[in-house]
Amino acid sequence: MEPEVLIEEWSPVADIQAFVEKSDKNYYFYLWVNPHSDEPEVKACWICNRVKAPVDINEAFANEGEAPCMPAEFVDHDPEGVELNKESLSIEWFEEGDSAAVLSDGKIIAVIPSFSGYKSFPGYSKYAKGTGPFAWELKNAYSRFESEVNNGRAFRSFFDQEDYWPRVQDFHMNTLYNFFGEEEKYYAIDGGQFPPKALVQGRKGNTIYGITLGVSMIPMPKVEMAYQDDYKSFRRIELGFACNEKHEELLRTIIPVMSGLSSYPWKYLTFFGHGHTIPFNNIKGYEYILFLNDRLLKNTDSPKYADFMGESINLLWLVPITQSEQEFIEEKGVEEYLKDKDGSRIYIFGDH
Repeated sequence: MEPEVLIEEWSPVADIQAFVEKSDKNYYFYLWVNPHSDEPEVKACWICNRVKAPVDINEAFANEGEAPCMPAEFVDHDPEGVELNKESLSIEWFEEGDSAAVLSDGKIIAVIPSFSGYKSFPGYSKYAKGTGPFAWELKNAYSRFESEVNNGRAFRSFFDQEDYWPRVQDFHMNTLYNFFGEEEKYYAIDGGQFPPKALVQGRKGNTIYGITLGVSMIPMPKVEMAYQDDYKSFRRIELGFACNEKHEELLRTIIPVMSGLSSYPWKYLTFFGHGHTIPFNNIKGYEYILFLNDRLLKNTDSPKYADFMGESINLLWLVPITQSEQEFIEEKGVEEYLKDKDGSRIYIFGDH
């Protein structure tokens, strides 16, 4: 039989298609990442066999071009195969939009988390035993992913409210008003796409600020790979640029950059954090942008955010740096770079 797609869904925030496929021998769960790009990626997780399990891996791969069956030693269902009920299946996305689970009658049967693909890890299946080549056992991780599914549902319900964006705007505008007073300019930077985002320009003393609004609604993917158990403290960001008023024209150069960066983590399935650098050549003499997390700097005069959905908002300042500074940071780390600098003003271009 030709493989049949039983159910499919697109991520609400990333260019990823999730689907469950039934072949004559098995069921698989797939995430098709950036399917229309020049470099698409397919993440595959075995769910269960429909036929008798092969004895070994070589036998599993016997029919090249077909999704392989799980060898018997890693199968935790009837060795002759099982069937899924198409009508009972559903797909649930996690908050970051790069991970998803398949449910049957409301119970998780397979998960492809964000770290799928790392060291050839495929994902989890209810029907797998141990660490199989095409799926790992789900049992010990079930409660964690059940929580992720529930969080994802609650998260999406927030966006079902008609007034969610005005509420988010008020939250951020009040925070910025408390910092620099009335805004000078307000730019929409979402291109009419979900999620809505904006950038606000304001002035305090002789410093001009451009700060995004709404980027923190969606948590960044893959943060747990760097921050482990504390990842929820660092996965929501806003972006900021500050300069001395004599460099005010630079803000117009930076705004399009900030607009593009506001979608970058979900487009490329990565994250921005304290000490990260990216290439940048919009200002003569500078080749990189350094991200500095305001929460990790000392004594900064900056906006102070309340938690959003129970999590911290991290304001990442964009600081243009030279090639030699980038090399120093890459070799010795951002804390060494900041050690002899005035951390309270380091993020303001033209003040150091």
